[in-house]
Amino acid sequence: MKTTWAHGFCWRCEAEDVPVLWLGPVQSDREGTAPLYCCEPCIQRLEALIAHHHREGAPLYRS
Repeated sequence: MKTTWAHGFCWRCEAEDVPVLWLGPVQSDREGTAPLYCCEPCIQRLEALIAHHHREGAPLYRS
């Protein structure tokens, strides 16, 4: 998959004017969908959470 970085706003840490990558659409119950962009450190954190989930089989949320 080709990655295309752009300068913009990170939706996770709210850093401005940083290199960000489009991760996909996110959905809101009230507002519909929007494009999710994150910076490299936030992407690395999300990847670590995903890896933990796959290793431990633990949910990424609490009900």
